Amino acid sequence: MKSLFKEFYFDNKNTDIWINSVIVLDTNILLNLYRYSKETSEKLFALLEKSKDRLWLPHQIALEFHLNRTNVILDQQTSYEKIESILRKKSSEIESSLKKELGSYRKKHVTLSIDSIIDQIKSSIDGLISEILKEKEDHPILLKNDHIKREITELFEDKVGSPYKQEKLKEIEKEADKRYALEIPPGYRDASKKGAKFHNGEIILEKYGDYILWQQIIDFAKEKQIDIIFITDDEKKDWWYECKGKTIGPRSELLNEFNYKTGMEFYMFKPEVFMKDAGDIYSESFSDNLISEVREVRSQYSLSLEGRFQELHEKEVNELKNYSKELSTKKLLAVLERNKTKFRLILQTEKQLNSDEIVGVLTDYFYKASITIEVIEVNVAKGYFNFDLVVTVNSAFNDYERLSIEEELMDQFFEKDIEPLILRIVFLN
Repeated sequence: MKSLFKEFYFDNKNTDIWINSVIVLDTNILLNLYRYSKETSEKLFALLEKSKDRLWLPHQIALEFHLNRTNVILDQQTSYEKIESILRKKSSEIESSLKKELGSYRKKHVTLSIDSIIDQIKSSIDGLISEILKEKEDHPILLKNDHIKREITELFEDKVGSPYKQEKLKEIEKEADKRYALEIPPGYRDASKKGAKFHNGEIILEKYGDYILWQQIIDFAKEKQIDIIFITDDEKKDWWYECKGKTIGPRSELLNEFNYKTGMEFYMFKPEVFMKDAGDIYSESFSDNLISEVREVRSQYSLSLEGRFQELHEKEVNELKNYSKELSTKKLLAVLERNKTKFRLILQTEKQLNSDEIVGVLTDYFYKASITIEVIEVNVAKGYFNFDLVVTVNSAFNDYERLSIEEELMDQFFEKDIEPLILRIVFLN
């Protein structure tokens, strides 16, 4: 019976798999190297170096890493400013609140220095702010000197799979649509995802990303006749089987399909399992604190980008509700939206661009403001590259400032050696 239903006899305790299988790191693992502390990243790189001969990347994962790393770097760098801003705001609020609530005790307790209490609290918060600013100064400017990207490049030199051509992509998209409708893993949880990637003349829709990388892993295992270990921080139910809130293991459909199509075995683990088990094999130990950090980073960033923004948005709404319960949710949302500027960017160039380059130009121009980009359409016509994007900036601009954005952005593109043939901005709010 076991030979007929191998996927239900999944053996994840066999330590030999770490020396007999090829290890594939998901995009989220590569990007989390920017989010981990210096110590954790260095330890993980040391383990990857020791298992270097067993590493391989599907083209889809390598592409997603390069297109997303800029956003992750900027997210880490602006975190210091956001924390500083929150602490300063809370310090002012606490001071105001304490002066009001403790004011009546000034006369009742002559020996009690209310001002001293307030000053001590403010001093503590100022100390925290100073520590944050010091950490900000010490944080490497990875956009200019990205040592993490260099190490990843060296690890995976000549170990990245080939991309699919457009004809093959079209076949995969049709197959994915049928599977998504029936909720056959993986990828169906991304069925409503918007946007696209454009690379080497090929258009890759975001919603097919997981299914494309799954097919690339299967093709590689079939060609090389080797088992695969997939390390991921993804927690979506189209990869993992869950029962009563507990993750049991990889979806049995994935194990079955992989073995049926390749004759080989597929294993899937979270990064802490890789750190513990492969660490034992390659004599690279990880402390409980480092393992805890890896789990914390996953819990913070495992949501999809859309889910993260929705979660942040809900937190903002709830916070405003606490301050002003008489306001309706509709009014609260209106307040939040007034602090954002949304516009459509229509761009045509002779030079082939990727979203990383466009994000770089926009983030340089808008400086510290947080930016999100939704790709509406990317195409090539008569040798020209056409981009249609929706850009949201978490900052408000007055009418005069809006008038100058188009002209100033044109200059910004020229400074980056990109000469737009067409650059048009249409404000959506």
